[in-house]
Amino acid sequence: MSRKSFYDLRFGVAPGGARKDAHYLRGTLDEVKADLAAELADGGNLYLLCWYGADLALDVYQYGRRTRSIDLHPYISIDVEGYPRITFTGPGEPVGHDFGSDEEQNVDDGSLSDLFFMGAVEQVTTVTVDWAAVDVPALRGEPARPGDLVVMDERMVADAAADEAREQAMPDAEMRYGYTDFEA
Repeated sequence: MSRKSFYDLRFGVAPGGARKDAHYLRGTLDEVKADLAAELADGGNLYLLCWYGADLALDVYQYGRRTRSIDLHPYISIDVEGYPRITFTGPGEPVGHDFGSDEEQNVDDGSLSDLFFMGAVEQVTTVTVDWAAVDVPALRGEPARPGDLVVMDERMVADAAADEAREQAMPDAEMRYGYTDFEA
């Protein structure tokens, strides 16, 4: 177990009709970008983003302590041939298409959310992440690498006195470098 620095790409929905709690612990931003591109190439995951309001964030851990959490929704755009561009203001807040409207739900050949779920529009869908606009801090110290078991202190860095008091009540978690889906 080590207190290395790393990124945690989190993609998930609260338990209910759909389940996902995926984490990608990575030591480089290039790995995170590749993981997110793979997740967003899957129509089922676009369904979770647009219909279920899935959480999608990049957490930055410096020496095992979470120092920043970045909501990635505002940096994503989805272009589906024949539909307006979809962007997000936050989780569960798509802009450009009303996934809850009567018009969306009463389509004979399937609503856009249904088409995402079935993977029927993946070939005509382009997803873009504006990484240039995302202010991702560089990792400090030694970055995590494949095979590492890392400490994940979920408490955001705050004042020292409050941190010391909470340390007694909240133990550190450990996770293996790479991909984990707690709901799989």
